[in-house]
Amino acid sequence: MFYWYHFHKNGKRIETETDKNDSIAMNILKLLYNDGKTPDELLVKVMDVSLILYAEHDFNASAYAARTTASSLSDFYSCITTAIGTLRGPLHGGANEAAIRFLHQFESKQHAEDVLFDMYKNKKLVMGFGHRIYKNGDPRSDIIKEFSRKLTETKKGDKTLFEVSEHVENIMMKEKGMYPNLDFYSASSYFQLGLPIDFFTPIFVISRTSGWAAHIIEQRENNKLIRPASNYIGPEPKDFKPIKMRSKL
Repeated sequence: MFYWYHFHKNGKRIETETDKNDSIAMNILKLLYNDGKTPDELLVKVMDVSLILYAEHDFNASAYAARTTASSLSDFYSCITTAIGTLRGPLHGGANEAAIRFLHQFESKQHAEDVLFDMYKNKKLVMGFGHRIYKNGDPRSDIIKEFSRKLTETKKGDKTLFEVSEHVENIMMKEKGMYPNLDFYSASSYFQLGLPIDFFTPIFVISRTSGWAAHIIEQRENNKLIRPASNYIGPEPKDFKPIKMRSKL
């Protein structure tokens, strides 16, 4: 991923192997920055925490998709590919990308407030809020939020982005009773780390692959083909007359 990023952007062919003792987080940032320096400890910590928070989360859409593929006795790579295809949607793994694009339109806290209330009137979805499991707040959000706050003091820090994000959070909780999920402050964290927006979801994939792998292995250990039932709720059957009994026009 980073090899092609640098080759496409600058025409550089980089080495994709870093020190053998590097963590995944350290490896990612070294390949991203490609400046020959060891990334700051805080930056590595933020990436590492993010990878841990995103690694696994119950029967989410992508994990279920991976298990469905695994239940057909398909190969491991196909199971992971199925999960990736599901994750990239903006309602799942692509939500952090959608969140940062949403936040980037705001010039100030007041601007964000005006747009939010306009979105309420038009019943538009605000990305990065709400969760199917956590109705009273995503505990993972509080963790990544604090790291996003710390990043505002770094070289690539963006205090305005964080302040606007927090203002949006407060309005959403007050007006809608909705809390940010992991994706919301992951968006500002990734941006302050210097990650290109198109890389937000791939980083999620790198992390969640461990969780998908665990689901696939578990599915295979006691496998049964996943085949949900469906109930037809369409029109009732119509009366049928054989052709011989139909009137001629």
